[in-house]
Amino acid sequence: MRKRRTFGGLAAGAVLAMVGVFGTATPASAEYSHCLKVTGGEACWHTYDDWFAVWDTASDGAHVEVRWATWGRSGTCTASGYGDYKQCDYDFSEGYQIKWYLEIWDGSKFVRGVGRTDCTDDVEVCI
Repeated sequence: MRKRRTFGGLAAGAVLAMVGVFGTATPASAEYSHCLKVTGGEACWHTYDDWFAVWDTASDGAHVEVRWATWGRSGTCTASGYGDYKQCDYDFSEGYQIKWYLEIWDGSKFVRGVGRTDCTDDVEVCI
């Protein structure tokens, strides 16, 4: 009888260990970020949940914008002054190109910027 309880205890311990291992697995969809940086600002495109984050990193009186365009849609996400952080959430169709630009603006005057093209989902080839 004592051996049976020990075996039962071992079996229960093994099941709990397996639940602990498999219960902490990461989800199949991981988040990927693509980031850009210029003097005065930073921005990141998060492919999972389709959102941009933009930061104004300089006390120069300018503001930071992320402008984006994808298949019939476009928009702007703006951090309005030094230290400002803005998160802009969107819902894009998956597998399409998105062109986006990190830009520094002094009022209505373009100061500097950089851009890149990504996919609206983490795929090797997008339309």
